[in-house]
Amino acid sequence: MGVSFGGGMTLATLITVAIAVHNIPEGVAITAVMRPRGVSVARCAGWSVFSSLPQPLMAVPAFLFVEAFRPALPWGLGFAAGAMVFMVLEELLPEAFHEARRAEVATLATLTIIAMVLFQRLL
Repeated sequence: MGVSFGGGMTLATLITVAIAVHNIPEGVAITAVMRPRGVSVARCAGWSVFSSLPQPLMAVPAFLFVEAFRPALPWGLGFAAGAMVFMVLEELLPEAFHEARRAEVATLATLTIIAMVLFQRLL
């Protein structure tokens, strides 16, 4: 998130919104595990927020790093993108192929890539 602020407000806003939207299902997943075990709604919400704290906390040092080393911006963005691609290829797609039909997974992955490209072109 912090690295994206080095690329300008448009990129930073896009990345921040994407991460915020991504955190919603993460919080729901945490609550879905804890709530049936008798944990209060307030504590579930607290743990959901706590699980997302590293992102804003590390955003400031990442931004300061990029500001100090402006030529490192492409490397920082590339590293962040590469980490996400790795997670998708190593964790998400194999599990999706195991749990669902291959044609459905492939269609959804293709439509998602097309949507991302179109979204980027329209910005």
